[in-house]
Amino acid sequence: MKSKIGPLLFVLVVIAGLGYWYWQYQTADRTVPEADTRLAELLPESQFINASTSEDFYREQITKQPDVVKNYIALSQLMMQRARETADEQTYIPQAQDLLEEALLRDPDNYYAHVLNASLQNTLHQFEKGKALSEELIAEYPNHAYNYGTLVDALVELGEYDRAVEMSDRMLSIKPSLASYARASYLRELHGDTDGAIEAMRMAADAGVSNTAERSWALYHLGNLHLAENKPDTAAFIFNGILEEMPTYTNALAGLAHVHTVKGEYDEALDLLNEAYASTPSEAYLEQMLETYQLTGNTDQIKATLPKIEEAFDGYFAMGENAKMEYADFLADYDRKLDEALQLAEEEYNRRPGHLHALETYAWTLHKNNRSAEAIPYIEKAMRLNTGDAMVHYRAGAIYQGAGQPHKAARQFQQALDANLHIESPSTAQEARALLHSLKSNA
Repeated sequence: MKSKIGPLLFVLVVIAGLGYWYWQYQTADRTVPEADTRLAELLPESQFINASTSEDFYREQITKQPDVVKNYIALSQLMMQRARETADEQTYIPQAQDLLEEALLRDPDNYYAHVLNASLQNTLHQFEKGKALSEELIAEYPNHAYNYGTLVDALVELGEYDRAVEMSDRMLSIKPSLASYARASYLRELHGDTDGAIEAMRMAADAGVSNTAERSWALYHLGNLHLAENKPDTAAFIFNGILEEMPTYTNALAGLAHVHTVKGEYDEALDLLNEAYASTPSEAYLEQMLETYQLTGNTDQIKATLPKIEEAFDGYFAMGENAKMEYADFLADYDRKLDEALQLAEEEYNRRPGHLHALETYAWTLHKNNRSAEAIPYIEKAMRLNTGDAMVHYRAGAIYQGAGQPHKAARQFQQALDANLHIESPSTAQEARALLHSLKSNA
């Protein structure tokens, strides 16, 4: 089971209250020379500490001064921050879009509006637009680190990994920060360097400021990296630490729920997931619940939860987010609308043929449509970076088995189990063990 994960969007500078941030943005000059390091400290990297007060302030400013563009940009940024903090994209991202469109309508050449728009396009999975915008901004201001971050995000999601590494290194050289270390961590993880990924994500967390969503995000992913290494107690320690700093960070509750699920403590896991979902109705939490329901054999809850997840995807599509790959993955996992799943997966593969997960999803949907032999070249290309992803090895095993290649299937199932598939999906690990045992018995 793979949950929807949006692109890596970060906030770099944390300022207590509005005073310094607001002064700095008001005094920013579009004509600042490109080498001026002040560009590395300007919107949209800033973090609003008191989101509610800040929202009231900027809405009031827009009412009083509807022609002042900077207020629309600031409030749009705040809505994107709220979406990250709450994981409630469907409430806040449409507001961010409307505000940014208004800013660009009033000032089409506004540099900071375009910088923020690159992040917004990545959030909507419109990665081609995010890439093009970021490249234009870098050409204008090559020393503004933030734009390299949005470019890295777009390149990763388009499967252009070599160039993503190059741009990540450039970002680190300009401004070592939570944002640049976190991107480096993800790229190391993609290339199978888990130790390097942990080191870089620890540096990202250390570079963050306590009681902020960005530091909590970095710690959450650090916990997941340790969990993937079969260190659930270390992960739980980190997740609990997040909640001590920021009790409202619901992803940490989901992280603890994952630990309980791995340990077979299903009631505790569901209690935490229900708490997280009550605060933030995220589709990702519903998918975690499904994992637990599968392990406990609760078919009634499975039937009740599946339509809720489909409704959540409808909401993503309605706000303009391209979630085709994630939706195809979900449909294939649960054997729903398999024709549609294959069509969506093929569209995403054609859009970004080098992307590991797009390749994996296309192969998986081919397999689920009884076309396993056709899926083999795609699943093999999906494994080309040797990421150590347990789920992709499990899916490769199922595809090889479906294509009548039992020896390769057994090898992939074993690799999946060796890569801690029981951490990523305990229910899938149970199935992999059974399939491997059957293959060995019939050998």
